[in-house]
Amino acid sequence: MARKTQADLVAKAIAGVDRDRLVKLVVDFTNIPSPTGEEAEMARVYHDALSGTGFRSTLQSIGDGRYNVLGVLEGAGGGKSLMFNGHFDTSFGPEMSDRGIGFRTEGRVVDDEWIYGMGSFNMKSALAAYVVAAEAVQAAGVRLGGDVLIAGVAGEIEKAPIGRFEGRAYQGYGVGTKFLITHGGVADGCILGEPTNLKVVPAHCGSAWVRIEVPGVLGHTAWADLETNAIRRARTILDAINDWIPQYRRRHAKGDFAPQVNVAAIEGGWPWRGARTPDSCSIYMDVRTPPDMLPIEVLREMRALVAEVKEANPGLEATVNLYVSNPGTSISEDHELVRHIVEAHTEELGSPPEIATENWYSDAAHLNRYGIPAVNYGSAGRIRTGGAGWSALQGEHVHIGDLVAITKVYVRVLMRMCGAAS
Repeated sequence: MARKTQADLVAKAIAGVDRDRLVKLVVDFTNIPSPTGEEAEMARVYHDALSGTGFRSTLQSIGDGRYNVLGVLEGAGGGKSLMFNGHFDTSFGPEMSDRGIGFRTEGRVVDDEWIYGMGSFNMKSALAAYVVAAEAVQAAGVRLGGDVLIAGVAGEIEKAPIGRFEGRAYQGYGVGTKFLITHGGVADGCILGEPTNLKVVPAHCGSAWVRIEVPGVLGHTAWADLETNAIRRARTILDAINDWIPQYRRRHAKGDFAPQVNVAAIEGGWPWRGARTPDSCSIYMDVRTPPDMLPIEVLREMRALVAEVKEANPGLEATVNLYVSNPGTSISEDHELVRHIVEAHTEELGSPPEIATENWYSDAAHLNRYGIPAVNYGSAGRIRTGGAGWSALQGEHVHIGDLVAITKVYVRVLMRMCGAAS
């Protein structure tokens, strides 16, 4: 019998992508609540899924009852290793349940086309796609040359402890992936199936979280001095920030892309004691930085801005500090991993993908920093009423057709990157 060609092996593996299996895994994973800090059950279920797929799977304790999962499918040798990385924690948890964000449905399939539920979009659908892609390759009888690694991690969501908000529920921003890559989770390249709307994202912004604290004078409403009210003083700084934001974005724009800035929170006074003036007011900001900009530059710029406001307003005091400082990241659009994804996407979907830089932050930054080239490329390409992304009103949901398509692309990338030994 003639030896099967690489194209034959790829076609057989693609044909083996099991849509029903994929849908069931996404629904099962989505039905496991896993807000940041509470990923343990999801980790155990994922560990079992990888073990049942032929991976040598390990539960990694990252502390405080939280786990990563690292599965390894060893190759025959001669190929490069490829990691798929995805996070267990969901964008929102019980602290946001009163907002209705993503909690309207749970693991529900609608019209045989959409899967609904918290985490289905970001990013349990990707975790399922990794498993099904690996199963399809094995079912085709393909022995890859390089290792395949599948990593499920805790604590990716953009959260950070500050003030009274402390503990594992606020330990995010890559704690799981940073543990993973310092405890054996290494590969020649990594794909993160974040919901990129089928775009290839080799670069994304950094994130600098700024706290500006403005002191005031505690007093009774009856004798309140408006000029020493901390919230009123903070408004002067807020006005300057609002003027600064469009200038910052213009200075760092590249083509149609510009980093975003968000005034995320204001904290001051005591709502349960309205008869007292606030003795302090804090402004919290998220300043997104271009991939080549360091957080220290944001700190310098914000301190200079506040210094100007203080000079123009005698008696005004304020301190500026960073409490999150994550640089952005990028790899070349000509990198081997990017080329593999672009070629595989084009073969499967008939046209090349868009290559984009994004404002959001991902664990690719940590992987790249440790010498593991990482690219974001995932599904969740549409919302049911049209357009891209997700909707707070509709809740999280993923399109099954898009998910099947990108799982097939993952199969193609595996075959390209790792090489088929049989």
